Amino acid sequence: MVLGAIFLYATLGASAALIGWLVVRYDLYEREPIGLLGIATGLGAAAMFGVGQLQLAVIRACHGAGERLGNVELALLAGTSEELAKLAVVALAAVWFRRAFNEPIDGLIYGSFAGLGAAVEESIAVLSDAMPLAVLPAQEPVRLAGHLVMGGIGGFGVGFAAVGARRAILGAAACLVGAMALHTLWDIVAFGAADAYRAAGRTHPWHTAAAIALMLGGMVVYRSMVTMGGRTFERMNGGG
Repeated sequence: MVLGAIFLYATLGASAALIGWLVVRYDLYEREPIGLLGIATGLGAAAMFGVGQLQLAVIRACHGAGERLGNVELALLAGTSEELAKLAVVALAAVWFRRAFNEPIDGLIYGSFAGLGAAVEESIAVLSDAMPLAVLPAQEPVRLAGHLVMGGIGGFGVGFAAVGARRAILGAAACLVGAMALHTLWDIVAFGAADAYRAAGRTHPWHTAAAIALMLGGMVVYRSMVTMGGRTFERMNGGG
């Protein structure tokens, strides 16, 4: 059992490291120090733990008042609180790491690692409840990538605000709302799939189709933001 747990969490760590490495490759100009990215990841995990406790408190309070939260309400609670927590990490990075936080794309980079930390914390919580397991479930790398993408989208606008771009505050708000919407929709699908599996032992085809569509859509937006951030940096530095 001990060896199985070691292998399980080592696989989770390796998956997170691989996904993080893929993100670092997008930082083409002034790459962020690995140590600062590690701090952002740790802060993301801590923020996720705190938000999880807040969510439990809200759910218990609602149940104590005789109200049961449905999937939409639970998804909204998770989507808003978790993306706000990731954004808070990006905002802290912009203040604490001011000398390094100097490119439009930095909001996306730090938001991605905050999201990665949040995903690792959530995965550990889920896997610890599902023990004993020796093989990493397929949904866990998806969880890592999903939180990373949503964190990057939500934090993207902070990079423009940090470099004094025009209408950056409005853009940052739009990025946050977009990340919240994507997260909420993702959770609605996930909660619905879980209910269907508990009721009938299987999910419906639309659950898979919707999850794939949301993930691909998020990745397209994320990649577009990477391109936009790079082009903006080049214009700021006389490259086009």
